[in-house]
Amino acid sequence: MMRPRSANPILRSAALLLLFAACSSGDTDGTDNAVTNPGPARPDTLDVFTPGNIFSPTSAEIRVGGTIRWRISESPDGRGHNVIFSGNAPGKPADIPIVKGVVVPRTFTRTGTFPYTCTIHPGMDGDVVVR
Repeated sequence: MMRPRSANPILRSAALLLLFAACSSGDTDGTDNAVTNPGPARPDTLDVFTPGNIFSPTSAEIRVGGTIRWRISESPDGRGHNVIFSGNAPGKPADIPIVKGVVVPRTFTRTGTFPYTCTIHPGMDGDVVVR
């Protein structure tokens, strides 16, 4: 009587490795084993530029304690820009006067959405969202 031959040990090991790899892949069914992606972190410092007569980005999102740096260039009409906040936005300076070729930082100390405008150039608006 012949004994059945056992599977090749190398093939058996390979099959076990494949099974293990399939069982240990990322779980996405919402259970406690699920891998979560918190998304990109809000920056501590963000630059807002003035290319032409716009703020870029028009909406800037930072964390509480974060800083926006307005990089104010000369406007197409040669005048520069200002940054005037509506309402009671936290931080100093309260507003940025008409300037060009400068960087003006402002740190935001509480949450909220803080709109601002360049009063020299109609429609040149932006906001800072602090979370």
